[in-house]
Amino acid sequence: MKNKMVSFVFCLCFLGVYSQKKEPAIKRLRTGFVYGFSSQNTYIKQDPDYRYESRSYKFSNHFHLSKKEKHSWEILVEPSYYSSKHESFNIWHEYFTSSSNIDDERAKFLPLKHMNEYVLNLGVIYRRNLTKELSAYAIANIGPMYMDTDSERLKKGFAFSDIFALGLNYKYNLWSLDIKTMIRHVSNAETQYPNFGYNAVGFEFGTYYELK
Repeated sequence: MKNKMVSFVFCLCFLGVYSQKKEPAIKRLRTGFVYGFSSQNTYIKQDPDYRYESRSYKFSNHFHLSKKEKHSWEILVEPSYYSSKHESFNIWHEYFTSSSNIDDERAKFLPLKHMNEYVLNLGVIYRRNLTKELSAYAIANIGPMYMDTDSERLKKGFAFSDIFALGLNYKYNLWSLDIKTMIRHVSNAETQYPNFGYNAVGFEFGTYYELK
C-alpha cells in the first residue's frame, strides 16, 4: 500500500509539471496556519479495538507547480505537530496474545496514552477555481514523521503520515480562509514491529496570507 501511495504522489507531480509549461518556475503562493482535529471513531465508526484522537497544528506552505485558466497544481510543504491520545480496548489483540509476557504487555499498553507526533507533510494539491475568490481542491500527501510513544499498534520512532483531503478556500484581498475534511493513516511501512497503524477522519481549518 505504501509503495502504491508513493507512486501515486509522484505521478501527480509528473502530470502537474508536464501538463502546463507556461509557468515553469516554482514559487510560493501562500503561507499560513492550520488547526485540525481527527478521530478513529467519532465521525465514522472504524475499529472498536482502540481509541485514537489528534489535535494538529500546521505551518502550511503552497508552491506553484502549474496553472491553467480554471485549475492548477501546487506543491504542499507543511511542518506539523500532532498532540494525540491512544487507548486500547481489546485485551485479545494480536500483539498481546503473541507476547510471552501477556499480563505485563496489557498493563503497559491498555491505559490511555498521550503521544507527540512530529511530521513533515509533503504532497500535491489539485485546485479548481469556482469563482475569482472561491476554489475547491484535493490534497494527497505522504509525510515522514517521528512518534515518541510506543503502543500495541505502532512502535515509537520513524513512521509515515498519509493524508487525503478535500477542501474549500475563500480568498479576500491578501488573505484566505480554508476548510477541509480529511482521512489519515499512520504506519511505519513494516520497518518496525508492531505496525498495525492508526486511522482517523477529521476536519481542518486554516488561514493563509496570499503571496501571488
